[in-house]
Amino acid sequence: MCEINEEHVLDELAEIAFATPGEEGGLPVKVADKLRALEMLYKHLGLGDGAKDEGVVIVDD
Repeated sequence: MCEINEEHVLDELAEIAFATPGEEGGLPVKVADKLRALEMLYKHLGLGDGAKDEGVVIVDD
């Protein structure tokens, strides 16, 4: 049994997120699984809401 730690979990999420759906010999990954894994990695990396200091500026002349 492997040790469960942050690195192992992130590796597993990345494997799902970047797998090709329906690829023979690979993981049986569905598109919904990929989207969820990408979402979780996105949030973990701080790419979600509030992650950027700069915002969108709308100028109405």
